[in-house]
Amino acid sequence: MASYGLSVVNDSGIVSIDSEYARLCVLQSGRYSGGSGTSSVSFSPAITTQEPPLVFLRPDNNNGSVTIGCSIAGSPGNWTGVTISGAFGSALAGKYFVGGFAASPVASFGMRLWDSAGKLIFDSGTPSAVFTRFFQNWTYVKSTQDEQGFYTNWYSSPFSASTDEYLMINNASMRMLSGDNVGRLPRIVFDFAASQLWFTTTSINNPFAFSLPAIFAKINS
Repeated sequence: MASYGLSVVNDSGIVSIDSEYARLCVLQSGRYSGGSGTSSVSFSPAITTQEPPLVFLRPDNNNGSVTIGCSIAGSPGNWTGVTISGAFGSALAGKYFVGGFAASPVASFGMRLWDSAGKLIFDSGTPSAVFTRFFQNWTYVKSTQDEQGFYTNWYSSPFSASTDEYLMINNASMRMLSGDNVGRLPRIVFDFAASQLWFTTTSINNPFAFSLPAIFAKINS
């Protein structure tokens, strides 16, 4: 909480606006869809944060399973979009929002706050989001091997499909270290039928250590 400046506390005693710290802002949101295992979302306008934006996803419940990976396009100060990937040839559909710890100057009237470095940290026209859950309690279940010799490890955690929560999928965009120069490719699997959330890692070698977090958030209404 700010020692000086402005702090706004809601009815639950939680600081919702603070003149020293940015909140998680919803920079863009909408629906995504694709019918060939990929879906591309363009950021309009481009997102100007130095760090990559946080991408949150809520796939439509298909009463089966949905595999998710992602790659973020652009560079610091000019992030232009995200490609959501799934199982080869699969249909992808759901809701997303793109978050960051910086506000967009979108309000034509209202209130804005800047920090001591001149960074815009609050704009009354920028929606906000809050983190709701965080867990790392994965259980290693099995390992499979394809005809090319690649191993895929499967780690699970119980999951309930909330109607308002989105999962941060940035973890599914970066390779993890392994005992070679290729790395481990992570993917997220929503298993709606079994009420399970899976992380998978695919690599030539077969390391078992896994501790990437699952982070959920929701848009403030």
